[in-house]
Amino acid sequence: MLNNIKIIIYFVFLIFNLHFKVNAHIYKNHFLITSIKKNKNRNKQTNYFPFKIFDRNGRFIIKAEIEGYELHSKYDHIFKKYNYSGNGYCWEGHISQILEKINPQLLKHIEFDPEAGAFFAYADSKSNQIKFVEILSPIFSNLHKLEEYIKKADHGRIDD
Repeated sequence: MLNNIKIIIYFVFLIFNLHFKVNAHIYKNHFLITSIKKNKNRNKQTNYFPFKIFDRNGRFIIKAEIEGYELHSKYDHIFKKYNYSGNGYCWEGHISQILEKINPQLLKHIEFDPEAGAFFAYADSKSNQIKFVEILSPIFSNLHKLEEYIKKADHGRIDD
């Protein structure tokens, strides 16, 4: 019975912790809350689909696994509809043109390094990495928005 109560308390704590930063400890079978603060980052976006971001050795990496089932099945038909391959080089060309329209200054802080089966880019800082995905994730997550950009893209500037 005591273990069931501990499990229930643990789940309540997890849900509570979504809204507050809680420091708590278990001491001699007692659940002690040592501090509670409002979690300011609760609404901060951390899912930047289809992009994944990470830091490695001071490099701020942006990645999309284009040939993976999830991304390939979601995007392939849209790119094919406008005679694009949809490979990493294609994504680079479209992303460059989108950023030229929305935030051309950001392009100075991004180094593209695509491959046939994946899109890679490196930002020069964490803040520019976040700007990149905050601009592009809403576009790539909404197929209608993405299609508007794809059909207006300069095909001659896309290295397919």
